[in-house]
Amino acid sequence: MTGYQSSSASRVASRACALALGGMIVGAMAPAIAAEDYRPDPNQTAIEADGGESFFGSAMDYVANNTYGRLGVLHFHYYGSSTDLHVDNATGLAAQAFGPGGSDLDGTGSSAGNKTSLGGVIGLYLPKTNHHLAVEVLLAPPLKLDFQVSGDAVDQSLAPTALNGANGQTIPTGVPPLGRNIGTFKALPPNFTLVYRPWVDTMVEPYIGAGAMYLYTYDTDVNNTVLNELGEPELYLNKPVACVGQLGADLNLPNNMFLNADVKYIGCADVESRVNDIQVNSPTLSPTFGPVDVGSVSSTNEFRAVIYQVSFGMRF
Repeated sequence: MTGYQSSSASRVASRACALALGGMIVGAMAPAIAAEDYRPDPNQTAIEADGGESFFGSAMDYVANNTYGRLGVLHFHYYGSSTDLHVDNATGLAAQAFGPGGSDLDGTGSSAGNKTSLGGVIGLYLPKTNHHLAVEVLLAPPLKLDFQVSGDAVDQSLAPTALNGANGQTIPTGVPPLGRNIGTFKALPPNFTLVYRPWVDTMVEPYIGAGAMYLYTYDTDVNNTVLNELGEPELYLNKPVACVGQLGADLNLPNNMFLNADVKYIGCADVESRVNDIQVNSPTLSPTFGPVDVGSVSSTNEFRAVIYQVSFGMRF
């Protein structure tokens, strides 16, 4: 427990914060919160937990007086690896360019862009741990990230030639490279971590944590000009649960304020991506044979990312 004394203004703010936090975690925490865990300030009146309603009030008061929050700048940096792009089932002209059936496009892959945004954390010290243990929830607005291709897919045509000419030579398709960005998607990655602080009465409080993140994505959009020339394909991303490792430190300031630096590693998850209904125009072949119906192209990412965060915080 820190040596800083809460002011009455902080207690008022804490109750407002508790209403937001309590709905998420007080139900899970309530069995562990006994009446003796709540130690009111001299100007507060103790609430006896002798009934359902008073127990709930005591639990809410515990949350209000054992909560902290921080707000600052968040940077999401992705550095995962990917399998080669895979054409699932090429037919027609696409089979002439990629080979019939499924085939891998060597030297290619997929990735996600980086993003800087505002980000915050709400934490709750666990009962009977003297502030050594806490649970934290990362809060951030939806991150709009770029869905990208990598390797040869960026600056080389994936189907430079197709068919056989009269003398056995291939015919250039004129299909241009895709470029790096294929589309966008929004990520709303809720994550929960359990944090351990070995020292809680020092000016600098380091901590370590572990938890899980649900890689929830939505609102996908393919906006690549080559892929959209004959109609917009559909981007699909699965939504696995990833593991989270956390390191950070608080620098304590007067009046229950503190500065924070935090790093979260996210991994242990495979993200499958698929772009469906792909049709591309071949300037040399499409006027005669029609569009090249590629169908679906997929890849699997070994998801690895780091979230860096610098924040200003307040204990309530």
